[in-house]
Amino acid sequence: MKNFHFHVMKVLSIPWRVLRWMMLTRPIRFTRFGTFYILFCIGVGAAAINTGNNLLYLILGILLGFIVISGILSDSGLWGITAEWIPDNSLFVGKRTSFTCRVSKGWFPGVAVTLESHWQDQPPVRSFFPWISARGTALAHVGVMPARRGYLALERCVALTRFPFGLFQKSRSWRSDERWVVYPRVERLPRTWIESAGDAFSPAASNRQGLGSAPYLLRDYRAGDALRRVQWKVSAKRQRLIVKETEEESDHGDYFYLNAWPKTLTASEMEDFISFMASLILTAHDTGRPVGLSTPERVFLPRNSRSHLERIFHFLALIDPFDRRETAERPRRRTPGARSVAPRTLDVLTFWKTYAAQR
Repeated sequence: MKNFHFHVMKVLSIPWRVLRWMMLTRPIRFTRFGTFYILFCIGVGAAAINTGNNLLYLILGILLGFIVISGILSDSGLWGITAEWIPDNSLFVGKRTSFTCRVSKGWFPGVAVTLESHWQDQPPVRSFFPWISARGTALAHVGVMPARRGYLALERCVALTRFPFGLFQKSRSWRSDERWVVYPRVERLPRTWIESAGDAFSPAASNRQGLGSAPYLLRDYRAGDALRRVQWKVSAKRQRLIVKETEEESDHGDYFYLNAWPKTLTASEMEDFISFMASLILTAHDTGRPVGLSTPERVFLPRNSRSHLERIFHFLALIDPFDRRETAERPRRRTPGARSVAPRTLDVLTFWKTYAAQR
């Protein structure tokens, strides 16, 4: 008998559970016009009951019918909506990055849908889609500025709509597990640091303009050229400023090394140091020479490719210098293989001291 009553109560509670599920998955918020509309419906219903006027009952039925139609259409506009986020370029700290949001819809089109994206450590960003065709897609661009290196996570998305009559704002939210790697903050450092530091360039010619000591060509002075490159004797003969370009004498690149992380730095100073390392790698890469990096945790042999630069940035984005477990299992440091010409080895801490002194 108890089981019978239990099953009866379970069946009778189905409408309540369905209503509760709908309210949790499709939260409804009254708009200003919707609040007035509901109060007007209540007033018409009260007048119909007191007077018994059939016309008022007809008007009340039409008003309540609009509420039902509004609920069905708005729910259909949110059902089956999904979003895909694609970064337009690499993510760096302090640099605004654009994401392409591709919203897809199911069997029913979406009309006047607002997509609200909630990012980690970021304010919510809203994108408006006036029309999403059935079984089609719509695109929007969303700008995000990461505040710290590591992972940028998209926590959840909320789809909002007031379609069709603007009586209620119905929403549908879903959690997201997407995340992207944010590289450290980078800036272009003076190329003279790379040009003057480290060992001398090798005597092997590369037959291209670059950093070196062998003359490559003479040209007219252009705004922004360093005065130390001006050939004053030749300029005096030609009665105009002449600049000497040099030939890059080695294509085996620069090999930056860090024997140990400077543990005396605070957390904020360590972030500046990692950003400086990334900026140093980027500046050396911009010269067109292969660049490598050696740290207590990883070794990147000198190469000249964008993918290699991205791998170094990826490592610097996720490294935790204060994690003792990472530095305890230190792999054996690899050095560039036996070549006729070895890359220059440059100490990162030496550059950092110069950089810190000039700040």
